[in-house]
Amino acid sequence: MSCTTFVPSQSSHVPINPRLVCEELWLPDLDECDDEDDYRVGTIDFQITLPLDDSCPESSAPGRCLKFYCRDRSAGVLLPSEPAAPAASQDGRVDPFFFEKGFDLEAMTGFQVWPGSRLMIETFTCKASYTGSSSRGKRLRHWQESLRGGVNILEVGAGMGVVGSCLAAAGGNVLITDLPVLVENGIKPNLRRNGAITLSSSSYLSPDFLISNDCLSKEDILSIGKGWACADVLDWFKPVPDQLSRDTSSSIDVIVACDCVFLRKLVDPLLNTVSTIFEHSKSRSPKLLFTFQRRNMMGVFISMEELLVRIEERGWGIECLAWRTVNVEGDGIHENYLFEVSPEKSSIVDEPLFFEEKASKGEVRCLTNQK
Repeated sequence: MSCTTFVPSQSSHVPINPRLVCEELWLPDLDECDDEDDYRVGTIDFQITLPLDDSCPESSAPGRCLKFYCRDRSAGVLLPSEPAAPAASQDGRVDPFFFEKGFDLEAMTGFQVWPGSRLMIETFTCKASYTGSSSRGKRLRHWQESLRGGVNILEVGAGMGVVGSCLAAAGGNVLITDLPVLVENGIKPNLRRNGAITLSSSSYLSPDFLISNDCLSKEDILSIGKGWACADVLDWFKPVPDQLSRDTSSSIDVIVACDCVFLRKLVDPLLNTVSTIFEHSKSRSPKLLFTFQRRNMMGVFISMEELLVRIEERGWGIECLAWRTVNVEGDGIHENYLFEVSPEKSSIVDEPLFFEEKASKGEVRCLTNQK
């Protein structure tokens, strides 16, 4: 009996870029605060400082430092030199969202920041990460340049809204989506914390793409740094046309998904959602950028290899643009990947996906090109 294991190219390995600076602080418990802060959703203050645009002085780079309230500490995101919040105990208290509809594992994990978020933000904002003339380097530089040009981004499974807010601050038009409990208790409060409401004559500048349904208006779009952001609910188990307007779903340039493709039960619903966006926005040649972290537990978690097969079965092209190892407390050291998916099968970069074929004892038997 044999199996195949995905093998990333060494040329796509990227270390953590120190130009992107993260830290987190522990805040006093909400019940102990004298003044109730409308934006507080948890006792962790996660902060991220984006690298400055090389062409702009510091004074002209608004939104460079962003702050997010989270309910749990980040996992595998911080460098050893970056401040981390201490472990805290719930002291037997019941989770306030325990009885919320849809508060399953996928919602619980959304209240903290995971390694793929840092990798995705670096991809769009850290120029020094990707040099050389390789096709992968060109693709990564393409996304950085498109962000500065005001690309339309749909973030799915956004959690606390860290990635979407950072991409907006760097110039993107970002619709940040997740389940209702996360949108109302995480994304919207953090957008209000980092953004400015567009008013009077300046409101016409905000993109209509972000008004994703009849319940939203220009007043719901916030200016963050150089771009724009808005929050809305997008449930992968429901049809996209029932949730997003056709004007929005047909105007998407790239779908971003960070650290949310891990449960087997979520894969097909997510890919169905992506398929609808690909179809509606086909005139814009949309892409999907997603991060994936290997984990020890299988069963409910999907393996890298099974996920790649599910994607290729849809006739889509997929390439690994970048990867690194991350150390997640309590789970050990694992590989974290950034993939680009295209609705066309044609290769995006010059190196295809490779797999090692292994015998049951684990030894390498051969290296095959799966394309």
